[in-house]
Amino acid sequence: MQALDGHPIYSHFLFPNKVLQSLPHGPLASDNDLWAEMECGSEAAVPETARIRLRNRMPPAAPCTFTHNDLTNVNIMVGNRPVPGVTDWEMSGYFPVWWEYVCTSIPDSEEDREWKTLLRKHMPDHSAAREFWLDDYYLCNDLKHQRARKFIAEAEVECL
Repeated sequence: MQALDGHPIYSHFLFPNKVLQSLPHGPLASDNDLWAEMECGSEAAVPETARIRLRNRMPPAAPCTFTHNDLTNVNIMVGNRPVPGVTDWEMSGYFPVWWEYVCTSIPDSEEDREWKTLLRKHMPDHSAAREFWLDDYYLCNDLKHQRARKFIAEAEVECL
C-alpha cells in the first residue's frame, strides 16, 4: 500500500485514531504491515482478546487497488462540461482491495450518502471488510460505544 509515487499513504479513515490519521503510513508490503499500522491506533484499554479477534477478522488487502480515497459527490464533476471529471486526488494511492467499498459507508452529507449508496451497488461486495473497519473505528475512538463494548464482550466469550 503506497501512494502513486511510492511514498506513504494518508487516510483519515483507514487509520481512524485522531492522533495517527494525519500521519503518513507505509509503504506497507503486507497484511501484517497494515495491521501493525492500524493496531497503533487502538485504545490502550482494548483487551488483547479483542485485538486478536479483530486481527483475525481483517480481510486480506491483496490485490492492492488504485483508489481515489475521497470519492464524495462534490469531487465528481458532471453537467454541461465537455469532459466530466473527478477532482481531489491528493489522498489517492494503492489501498486494500476493499477500501473504496468501505469508503462508501462514510458519507459527509445526505446527497453524498445517496451517491455512495448508488456507487456501492456497482462495486464488488466487501461488506465483511466494512464490518471489520467499523469495529476498528470504534475500538480506536469510542470504547463506550455499544459496538465497541459488544465486540470486546464477544471476544472475551470466544476466548473461554
